[in-house]
Parts: sequence; structure tokens; C-alpha cells
Amino acid sequence: MSDTLSRLKELLVKRLRLNIGTDGINEDTTLFGPDSLGLDSVDVLELIVGIKKEFGVEITDREVAERIFTSVGSIAGFIEEQK
Repeated sequence: MSDTLSRLKELLVKRLRLNIGTDGINEDTTLFGPDSLGLDSVDVLELIVGIKKEFGVEITDREVAERIFTSVGSIAGFIEEQK
């Protein structure tokens, strides 16, 4: 999973133009709320498109999205499950 996690962190930083380096993101980093990456709904849509392009994994179900878009690790785990 470390390769997936590394690629996901790169995707987050580059695609969402985050003001943080990949070394500032770990599996437990949350996407929303205090002490998080501070993402919003537009960022999530951009991330869904990026995940499809980078990993070939589609996220079309709202319930799935709500479950996995809690932390960087939960997204990486979902991507691994779908491979």
C-alpha cells in the first residue's frame, strides 16, 4: 500500500495545489475539519477525477465517497481494494 499512498499524496498536493508537501501528509491526515487538509466539495470532485485518471478507480456511489473521504489512509485502502 505504500506505493499507492505515495502516489495518492503526490496527487493530492499537485492536483489540489495544496500548500503542504507530501511529507506533511500521512495515513491519518483527515480531509475536512480542524487540523486537516481543509478540503471542500470542489476539491473532492477534483480528487475523484484524479483518482480515476491515476489509478483507474471510479467512485460513483455517494455512500462510498462519504465513507472513504475521511482520511488519506482510507482513500488509499479503498484504491487498493479496487485493484
